[in-house]
Amino acid sequence: MNTLTTGQIHTPTFDIAIVGAGLAGSLCAHLLSQLGQSVCVIDKSRGSGGRASSKKLEGDISCDLGTPYIVAKHPDTLDLFKQLTKEHVAAPWKQLSKAGSQAFVGVPKMSAITRHWVQNASLITSTRIHHLDQITQQDDDQPNWLLRDDKYQPVVIAQKIIIAAPAPQAASILSSHEKLAVLLLRANQASTSYQSQWAMWLETESCDLNALIEPKNSPIKRMIKDNYKPMRHSEKVDRWVIHTDSNWTKQHLDSDKEWITQTLLQAFAEITEHRILKHSEPHRWFFSRFAENKGNNPFAWSPEHNVGLIGDWLCQGDAEGALLSAMSLINHIKDSK
Repeated sequence: MNTLTTGQIHTPTFDIAIVGAGLAGSLCAHLLSQLGQSVCVIDKSRGSGGRASSKKLEGDISCDLGTPYIVAKHPDTLDLFKQLTKEHVAAPWKQLSKAGSQAFVGVPKMSAITRHWVQNASLITSTRIHHLDQITQQDDDQPNWLLRDDKYQPVVIAQKIIIAAPAPQAASILSSHEKLAVLLLRANQASTSYQSQWAMWLETESCDLNALIEPKNSPIKRMIKDNYKPMRHSEKVDRWVIHTDSNWTKQHLDSDKEWITQTLLQAFAEITEHRILKHSEPHRWFFSRFAENKGNNPFAWSPEHNVGLIGDWLCQGDAEGALLSAMSLINHIKDSK
């Protein structure tokens, strides 16, 4: 067991440390802050959002290269987005809403949602958590956790840890401490079922094609008119985000980016019959989507070690599942007091 005494270590201390500032981690931080907990959120990227992050293009123009919208069906997520809509952080995308479900986007971009939720927590970015140590601090009988980065430098100390990262990344962190073997097994089981995806944006002249197109028998899974989303810039061009089919991606995961680019541009042009004015390099979402790793709960929690797991891979395998997972764990923690 890695038990240390931190008499001389000047490392910030929190009630709860959350690893991952995507939808699940950010919502967790928001709910815990409302309960009066001191919360730190740590993410390896330069900001919050995770797979719901936004790509800045020029000036104040951006596009949502990852999660394009969130479909809410559950009463709890519908209530959550009603509140976000009142706060002008999200808006319903009525064109994509159906009977029994509503589509929502962040405004003015998807990452606005996670930025809103982490505003009352301490956010540490560009930091990859790599190692966990249990420590005993002076005048404290209860062991705490020391989170270290990939250079083995101390980042924060916390009483509880919530890992809100894709299953393979969660497994990598959990494997650093032998006491977390049960949680590690759950993460390892889910790590076999992830899907990857290429994504890129491109521009065409303004046209009357639908805001969402889902082609059949194509490398492209879906094409979204990003500028058609509520509260977006109305411009003289249409800005599209395209996501690739998961099976096609699996075959071409390590292909040359230039070949990926030309293949997707050709597929888009054949489907839409529109000339492409401008385009980006493709971005590879390595852990784009997971099949749900079903258990008794849409989260995992080790009460004896104060470590938990949340994410889409524990509930439904989609963006709404990530939110339900976070809410379920917080309710469990509240009920256990």
